[in-house]
Amino acid sequence: MILADYPQDQPDCILIIRPNQSLTWRGTLIFYLAVSVTALVIAVMFAVRGAWLILPFAGLEILALGACLYICARKNTECEVIHIGEDVVKVERGRRRPEHSVEFQRAWTRVNLTQNRLAWYPSRLTLSSKGQEIEIGSKLLEEERIELTKELQRKLTN
Repeated sequence: MILADYPQDQPDCILIIRPNQSLTWRGTLIFYLAVSVTALVIAVMFAVRGAWLILPFAGLEILALGACLYICARKNTECEVIHIGEDVVKVERGRRRPEHSVEFQRAWTRVNLTQNRLAWYPSRLTLSSKGQEIEIGSKLLEEERIELTKELQRKLTN
């Protein structure tokens, strides 16, 4: 979570929530290339010794790994931007640009942290106002979600 704050005399605040990325896109490609080359070298060595059936399966494994890495890398680029203005709270979601946007009246906006009945499930952080509700911070750790709840409550009451 990244907090971009404005001076204390202004009520505006921007919170940027994005998942933790262990690898950059370039790092992911390097990892994929290293694993692919290693798997292909081993498969070719077995094929030369007569076990040619290993080649199609190695190719399928490499394709499956590439698809999984792509999906994970794409999910890691999604972010949520919460803009707390003087009168409006705006939540935007997207990858490179806002793809989904919701606005609430600041005076009516409530922050709700709901614990799940099952202890091992994560809590659910929502912003709600006048019957409209949106979940935020779903990709955060439990401690980060609790910290975000406190920060949002503090910012909304100022």
